[in-house]
Amino acid sequence: MINAICMKINYIARREFKVFFCVFLPPDQHTCPADRFKCQNNRCIPLRWLCDGDNDCGNDEDESNTTSRTCPPNQFLCASSRCIPASWTCDLDDDCGDRSDEPLSCGELLLQLLFFCFPLDRLTFYNNTGSYPTCFPLTQFTCANGRCININWRCDNDNDCGDNSDEAGCSHSCSSVQFKCNSGRCIPEYWTCDGDNDCGDYSDETHANCTIREPRPAGGCHAEEFQCRMDGLCIPMRWRCDGDTDCMDLSDENNCDGWNHTCDTAVKFSCRDSARCISKAWVCDGDSDCEDNSDEDNCEALVCKLSHHMCATNDSICLPAEKLCDGTDDCPDGSDEKLCDLCSVDNGGCSHNCSIIPGEGFMCSCPLGMELGADNKTCQIQSFCAKHLKCSQKCEQEKSRVKCSCYNGWELETDMESCKNPFKPFIIFSNRHEIRRIDLHKGEFSVLVPGLRNTIALDFHLNQSTLYWTDVVEDKIYRGNFEVVIQYGLATPEGLAVDWIAGNIYWVESNLDQIEVAKLDGTMRTTLLAGEVEHPRAIALDPRDGILFWTDWDASLPRIEAASMSGEGRRTIHRETGSGGWPNGLTVDYMERRIVWIDWLKDLKHMNQNRLVLRGHEYLSHPFAVTMYGGEVYWTDWRTNTLAKANKWTGHNVTVVQRTNTQPFDLQVYHPSRQPLAPNPCATSDGKGPCSHLCLINFNQTFSCACPHLMKLQADKRTCKGKNRNRRL
Repeated sequence: MINAICMKINYIARREFKVFFCVFLPPDQHTCPADRFKCQNNRCIPLRWLCDGDNDCGNDEDESNTTSRTCPPNQFLCASSRCIPASWTCDLDDDCGDRSDEPLSCGELLLQLLFFCFPLDRLTFYNNTGSYPTCFPLTQFTCANGRCININWRCDNDNDCGDNSDEAGCSHSCSSVQFKCNSGRCIPEYWTCDGDNDCGDYSDETHANCTIREPRPAGGCHAEEFQCRMDGLCIPMRWRCDGDTDCMDLSDENNCDGWNHTCDTAVKFSCRDSARCISKAWVCDGDSDCEDNSDEDNCEALVCKLSHHMCATNDSICLPAEKLCDGTDDCPDGSDEKLCDLCSVDNGGCSHNCSIIPGEGFMCSCPLGMELGADNKTCQIQSFCAKHLKCSQKCEQEKSRVKCSCYNGWELETDMESCKNPFKPFIIFSNRHEIRRIDLHKGEFSVLVPGLRNTIALDFHLNQSTLYWTDVVEDKIYRGNFEVVIQYGLATPEGLAVDWIAGNIYWVESNLDQIEVAKLDGTMRTTLLAGEVEHPRAIALDPRDGILFWTDWDASLPRIEAASMSGEGRRTIHRETGSGGWPNGLTVDYMERRIVWIDWLKDLKHMNQNRLVLRGHEYLSHPFAVTMYGGEVYWTDWRTNTLAKANKWTGHNVTVVQRTNTQPFDLQVYHPSRQPLAPNPCATSDGKGPCSHLCLINFNQTFSCACPHLMKLQADKRTCKGKNRNRRL
């Protein structure tokens, strides 16, 4: 018996996605799955919620006839008979509601844990009143407002306490290449006397040496710049009347009549009667974003918002839910007042809300905090963890209660959802002629390496504080301060990756169509993979598992491949077939053990086909490189000249990190979480290693020996012999 009609709604509102609804006709009866208990009101609840102390049915029938309560092995039985995850005991939260999961004996347990690896900076102690009066003195700083913060956050120029008491009485010094503002802030020396108030107090523009340099006109900007009215900020003239608000007072987007500005047709739509540029994703979305409504003209069909419904025979009218079944014909065909009796019989079989769909039937919906289950009729508690709606890193949910936690080395912030790491992160990125650094906390940027020819790829070695980069004009790989480690026989090295565990460097040769490897100093160079490599572009490593990933722009079959870091077990893990994709940048999410590549923005677990897609955003029009940090994904975009970021789980909260005057290329986040430690299978107690020349990590924390060019591996699989002169190639 057919009891449902499914329809697809294409919904476009600043981001494109598709929503599928099943509209249900009146059911003969309502049943629950075998693992669920049916309440009298047709609500289905998990069997494990019976007799747990919570009124889940709404009429207490799930708590009646309670005799004795037992919990599964991985759960704790509260004194109130409620079951909670065992990991929630002694965590300083009253999850039972009667504090039976937080007895005074928990204080003794916490003290015992001090002898193991325990996050001391989050530890506080019970006193005999059950309160938490003091911060742990060895690892925490006590703010004036009573908050406890990591002791390393003291005097770091960040207001971590919220009352600035962690920055009170601090004496900050600047490096030899920095200028110290009167406020104590440090900025790059070359930012002084450039006409910009970088210090915030103008001390960088008023000190004695400023007379040597040519400043901007007094109170004004250079000819190629536009000055914002409110604060006098100077921005590039090309940002004037481009549809994006760059001045706080909107002055760069005012009085644009007659302004000769061309929209970027690849990512923008030009309104007909104005010079305004809007995102293409806003066209035909049911909202009039252009003053002349030209973004909604010539649309094949109007798409209603999720909270609105289209009339049955007139697709030009969208009605809000409150207009349905209100006794008034708002649709010309009266379809908003028909079928209303479907919800009047047993609420249409819906456990909560029943709504009429004009000309179709009805639809069940849920109140805030709940979502439809698999039967599309019964509401259940919203799954915050499965959909990554709350926690930035780790998530655990028991009914409506959600607990967030963090990866190792990270700490939960005061919002109890976000995570913070004591190590201050910064972005390193290349823009052909420079390698720049951006402080992710303060937003300040500086030039690390100036005067380059054509730098594309870059990576770093955290423990050695060393930076590596490629130059496709000079066909060389550099590290540190212009030390050449690879200088002969290169042909467009576009991708680069450092093995921070075994101490090797990998790169792709896009013109030679091969992947090579050498020691970090450039010696012992050898070809790792060649043949059936058409146009390799990006490369990424996970030395913990010994896996190498790379993208290939093969025109006939764009793909992502993987092999061990010794070149064994090669396989294709993703193919672009018929979708027009072109895998470009590539990185590893080390915390979740999955890879992320950028074409639109897709992610793929190492051994799984679960994928998320972020597409259609104006800052994702020609992406080049991608990296990860914490709960966010970062990428560079050529067409908009931006570095941007978004939530790595949902794709939401797209934010511009930095605008650039030229195209940005590769980027990395310099942080310990981007190079997690693991045992080194190439290490031996004598420090010589198991191989005579080059040791490469294989799958399952094993190793394989390899030989540099002109040498061969002997029968023992460890010794190389030949004519190699052990030089940097």
